[in-house]
Amino acid sequence: MENPVAAHTRVQSLAHDLIESGNTSFQVATQPQRVVFWMSDTVGACELVSANWTDRTGQAVPDALGHGWMQCVDVQDRVELQRALDAATKSATGLHARYRLLRSDGRSRWVLHHAAARFLPLGAFCGLVGTLHEEADGHAGELALERAAQQVYGFMDTLPMAAVAMGFDGRIVHGNRFAAALIGREDTQFAGLHWVDDVVSVASRECVSGLIGGGVAPAALPPELEYQIETAAGPRLLRWHLTLIRNFAGVPVSIAMMGTDITRWRAAGNQSRLTSQMFDASSEGMVITDRNNCIVTVNHAFTTLTGYTREEALGSNPRVLQSGRHDKAFYQAMWSSILEHGYWRGDIWDRRKDGTFYPKFLAISAIRDDQEEIVNFSAVFYDVTERKALEDKLDHLAHYDALTGLPNRMLLQDRLEQAIALAERNRQEFALLFVDLDGFKQVNDQCGHIVGDQVLQTVAQRMLALVRGVDTAARLGGDEFVIILTDIHHEVDVARVAAKLVEVLSQTYTVDGQEVALSASVGVSTYPSDQRVASELLRTADEAMYTAKREGKRQVRFYASIRPRL
Repeated sequence: MENPVAAHTRVQSLAHDLIESGNTSFQVATQPQRVVFWMSDTVGACELVSANWTDRTGQAVPDALGHGWMQCVDVQDRVELQRALDAATKSATGLHARYRLLRSDGRSRWVLHHAAARFLPLGAFCGLVGTLHEEADGHAGELALERAAQQVYGFMDTLPMAAVAMGFDGRIVHGNRFAAALIGREDTQFAGLHWVDDVVSVASRECVSGLIGGGVAPAALPPELEYQIETAAGPRLLRWHLTLIRNFAGVPVSIAMMGTDITRWRAAGNQSRLTSQMFDASSEGMVITDRNNCIVTVNHAFTTLTGYTREEALGSNPRVLQSGRHDKAFYQAMWSSILEHGYWRGDIWDRRKDGTFYPKFLAISAIRDDQEEIVNFSAVFYDVTERKALEDKLDHLAHYDALTGLPNRMLLQDRLEQAIALAERNRQEFALLFVDLDGFKQVNDQCGHIVGDQVLQTVAQRMLALVRGVDTAARLGGDEFVIILTDIHHEVDVARVAAKLVEVLSQTYTVDGQEVALSASVGVSTYPSDQRVASELLRTADEAMYTAKREGKRQVRFYASIRPRL
């Protein structure tokens, strides 16, 4: 995940050619109060989010970047939203989603998320841009809806490019100062002009009029449209980013158009020079090889990210970057996709010139000539170390208990299914130990939860010291723990471990000078003699543990000794 400064710089670099200014930035800090501005890259990772995101969700903006913002989406809606996001980025189309967003007070609110595809001047898809607002705002009445529209218009005023809102009658509803200056009008003379008849060049009027045929909202809106307008400096060709402005009820009220002057690019007529400039200016590493996969050119970011100079890279094979962490089958699948489908993209581990390893996102495409023969391969990549670190952190939070650091119920279920599969395949046995602390409630009541938490942490440490690396110790919740002992050969070995566990967990705990006395009761179920299903193994081990408690606590009971006889 990029930090906010890096993300800002990266988007500025991409936007530089779009807005013809080397030091302009998106003014996300002044977004409408109730409308969140959001921007993602080509894989759906958040690049920018407006400052009011923190007010709405409680999550800091830096933590929202990458895939961090998904943590504020209700867990029941994440899978469906991710599917929609993946589809939008894969097809380079817009996104219209409705889901629940967790607010800073812990409650969830339904939001409407509208985003359009954005493209570089040469037509390459570079991500999504859009807004989020609460669905409940649609019940605020006409005054609130009007205020919402004014907030969106206020946002348009902060953009460092021409921005115009056109009603479905073709007239200008709102325009920012850049647009007014471009066509040589004062701000006060701008609103009310008929955009098509008074501003759009004659040759382009038909395509623009097609957006509002019949004076109603269009059923579909192209994300990008190039057309010419009459300006104070004469006719200019602009590439317009189009999106519908909707009220809080989700009803379209006008069309927002944000324009980039591309006249000089078209007039220059030197596509290769422009491509070369963009190639070298990109913050992503780029490399082009011939059909034999020998490097013919790299950009500046390639040398920065890999440590190899341009001279060192030319003529070599990109395999010099391989980390050795992927097997032969991985690369065979990669090249099979490139040759069959024309591209491959995904995360991969590579090695820099200094020998250090790093994860990167890599996209490889095959370039074909007019006869559909492959003549080159192109690759784009960037470092995802921070994103991977965030993903690892999120994975740990999802699968490990926050207090003890032990696997939680979710990871235990996965480990238990793996143990069953392994035992079935190798014809082995394993044991499941269900552990419950005797008297822990009294510790919490008498000494407080802080002391209780420290006792649970010590319990986890003592359990880990007893089990092998191939075994699993997990916390189900409260004072309940589970241990999976894999590949056992004799029941007496399990009994010995269980007895030792009771002994160790029943020793005195010292917390902040206080001595706390506890004991433990253990129930044991074995696979496959007792049960063959994960949930039933847990149930029977739990039942054996409660038998141990009823029979005096600080005991070990095997389910085999208490199960009903047929």
